[in-house]
Amino acid sequence: MTNSSTMRPVIVEGCFGWLHQPASTPSDMGVVLCSPFGYDALCVHRGWRELAEALAARGVPTMRFDYPGAGDSSGNEADPQRLSAWVDSIKAAAGLLRAQTGVTRLTLCGLRLGATLAALAADELGGVDNLVLLAPATSGKHAIRELDLAYQSWLGTQAGLEGSRDAEVAQTVGAYGFRLYPDTLESLAAVDLIRCTQRPARRVLIQDLGESARVKRLVTHYQALDAQADLQVFSEYSKFLIDPHYSVPPRNAFDGMLEWLGVSTLAATEPEAKILAGDASARIDFADGHETPVVFGGGRHVGIYCRPTRALEGAPAVLFVNTGGVHRVGDGRVAVLLARRLAALGMASLRMDLGGLGDSVRRSDSQTLDMVYAGPAVADAKLGVDWLGSNGHAKTVMFGVCTGAYVAMHTALAHPAVVGCAAVNLPFFVWGGAASRPGARNVASSGVYRLAMRDPRKWLRLLTGRANGTAITTEIVRRVLARIGVRVGAVCEQLLGRSTPRSTVRRFVVALDRKGVHTSLMYGPLDEGRDELEIHFGRDGCELGKLKHVRANVVGKVDHALFSHAAREAIIKQFELFLRERVLSARRETVAPSAGLRVVDARQP
Repeated sequence: MTNSSTMRPVIVEGCFGWLHQPASTPSDMGVVLCSPFGYDALCVHRGWRELAEALAARGVPTMRFDYPGAGDSSGNEADPQRLSAWVDSIKAAAGLLRAQTGVTRLTLCGLRLGATLAALAADELGGVDNLVLLAPATSGKHAIRELDLAYQSWLGTQAGLEGSRDAEVAQTVGAYGFRLYPDTLESLAAVDLIRCTQRPARRVLIQDLGESARVKRLVTHYQALDAQADLQVFSEYSKFLIDPHYSVPPRNAFDGMLEWLGVSTLAATEPEAKILAGDASARIDFADGHETPVVFGGGRHVGIYCRPTRALEGAPAVLFVNTGGVHRVGDGRVAVLLARRLAALGMASLRMDLGGLGDSVRRSDSQTLDMVYAGPAVADAKLGVDWLGSNGHAKTVMFGVCTGAYVAMHTALAHPAVVGCAAVNLPFFVWGGAASRPGARNVASSGVYRLAMRDPRKWLRLLTGRANGTAITTEIVRRVLARIGVRVGAVCEQLLGRSTPRSTVRRFVVALDRKGVHTSLMYGPLDEGRDELEIHFGRDGCELGKLKHVRANVVGKVDHALFSHAAREAIIKQFELFLRERVLSARRETVAPSAGLRVVDARQP
């Protein structure tokens, strides 16, 4: 039987989290969910939330949170001794759960590296009733090897080619935008769950991908330590830990866990938690400001409001919107890093979850591309601009990557308060259905083809039939014809005074320029979005030079999703430059010379 529940933002020792509580009388058992590391945490964020909601709806108070230096929490991944900090944060989350709900029986549930951390925390806490390990990394060395293999595999993809092999910090290991640093690697390499000498919990459930020999040994080891240890198969793993947009919560795995815990399995339709506002203690302080979680749009949207300690008077705030299915922190945590850098400049920001993404209210059980690109996403972003306006920020600058770039640009045109827009790796200007997405054609960018022409091995693959020459030729011809179509359409529109489908993009960008929105289109060297830019505005957007407010530039070492450290730093610096030279300089021109720029102390709440 399921009932309604609530979710409320909480802060525990600098870590951001959500406390899920039943609406009716709670059980004496509580659960702490221990997230996986890095990109895995982005992939499972929505499913992890749904598991927390399912537990709370069954009377089980549940806590989920971000580790120190991860997600919306304080700190950075490069901070020292992350492993011990992560274990300590699990213990702190368990303490908060017990203090605020009164539960007496504790369950720790972790996924991948989070399962390893949960086992370590259970060992240190003592008295843990249940320990659930989902696809655990049984040793630290195994986890490190997996991360390195994932990175090497990524380097062989087009996305990897967009970046640079020397773009990561030396002596670190990681993949898809997240790294482990030397001291943490050393601590992690020493971890081996099979070497533990006391039972971590009274009962242990392990869900493994295929009942590997090492996991079977771990089960036997726990049984020898007098724990009730059970093994289940995690058959849906490959559909869960994938791109966040396509990730599917593992219903069978969750059912197996719920049944093992002694509560009812998932219903056909699960009730969604009511989102509550946090109290005054829900605040994270850092060197240049503080952050607080906010709930707006009739309780449907969630955001993190970042406010500088010393605000630049009259400066616009920045609104960050989601990239694809990633929640508000962004790939590689770029939105968090950038928000805190902006605070040092005296600028406030809001990173929000659009409808159906992250911690916002679901639109439906499936998240289609039409839902991401169509009108609802822009309508949601406009609510974010409105919220900033109601909190003292009369002007807003939009920032988005990929799908977020699309939403940012269309919001910039639609909302009168938006005065600037930074669009990173914009895939296209106007949505024409799923087939219009560059990646939907399963072909590379023109930059990749030009690079391949210099490589004899690529010619050998083409000549021996190992590369699809027909598809490549067809796509190149399509792009050439598209460019011609745009030029012909422009001439017809000028001569006949009639609009053509090809002129829609130009009209959109011209309207943005006439509105006076300072717009920066930023592309990685090999990004597919450059082809769309070239089709409509010439090589590297040279024809945009005719406009006053819209510019495009190519930023070196930038991959599409900003997975590399160098890519994120390059975009952050480019955005800061854009704000200083175009947005803030334009603002100064409207201020009387004698007035100058004033900094306002914003330390008060």
